[in-house]
Amino acid sequence: MKYIFVKQCHWCKSNLTMNGKESDSYVVNAEHLVFCKNHTQGQEPDKDCMAEYVNNKPTIAKPKIEEFKKLMDKNVAIKKLNELHQFLNNKR
Repeated sequence: MKYIFVKQCHWCKSNLTMNGKESDSYVVNAEHLVFCKNHTQGQEPDKDCMAEYVNNKPTIAKPKIEEFKKLMDKNVAIKKLNELHQFLNNKR
């Protein structure tokens, strides 16, 4: 009995056979996301979902420096901790 592993492409949601003679070509990025890649040797890829993912990936908004400076102030940090403590006590 042989097990066939199937995963789904993170971008186009197509099923990919991961092992065996009839396995599909795929790539895995550093975040362990699986993408399909149909590629003929010596030519441009017919389908490259990872490149599309990287080009269309939503950018993460960078936090403002002023917010960090406020949190670094000792009095503000103590006030925030007290607010959190009250919130957790009220939740119980």
